[in-house]
Amino acid sequence: MRLEEVIGSQIADRRASVGMSQAELGEGLGRYLERAWSRQAVHSAEKGKRAFTAAELVAFALVLDAEVPDLMTPPIGQRDGVIALPNGVIPSRKLADIVAPEAPEDALTRLNLDGLHHLVPMLSGAIQTLQLLDMTLSELVEDAQRRKAEEDPDAVPPLVREQIEARARLAQVVADALGRNAVTAQRVEEILQNDARADVLRKEARGDG
Repeated sequence: MRLEEVIGSQIADRRASVGMSQAELGEGLGRYLERAWSRQAVHSAEKGKRAFTAAELVAFALVLDAEVPDLMTPPIGQRDGVIALPNGVIPSRKLADIVAPEAPEDALTRLNLDGLHHLVPMLSGAIQTLQLLDMTLSELVEDAQRRKAEEDPDAVPPLVREQIEARARLAQVVADALGRNAVTAQRVEEILQNDARADVLRKEARGDG
């Protein structure tokens, strides 16, 4: 990226943030320069297609209520590249250090942000791994509960047994959906009626009915 493109990009971003049109910016420049700029001239400047004099940079800063260093400083997200000068290149971060040196506390903040930038993908991967592990453990627990219920129904707490039965009903509905591409209302009603009859039988066996 050329230095003119850095300045042009910052001018465009600042103009958009203050809600100013290119024509309005051009008219504002006329208050400080020999004449106003046309919309086309402002557009060309924002695309980095022209050089800037010191007076023009000051005029842009005044009209946009910005500071000259802000207009010359590469955005944080672009500071890993290089800036092209008429005869050579310099690191983007070096340019930022020249035109807007960081205070010690700002440098510490930037380092922390850079560290977080690299840490976030690692944390995301760790979270996904933990989620998969949680799902696996839940399936193992459910399978153990189901086996226990089959081997010794009386030893399974009522709440756990109801959860197992609910999962079994859901599995039946899903199986029907996969086999028929849709669960008919009649099939759902059959499942619910079977559940109701089973519930009555359980109550009678406990002596509740």
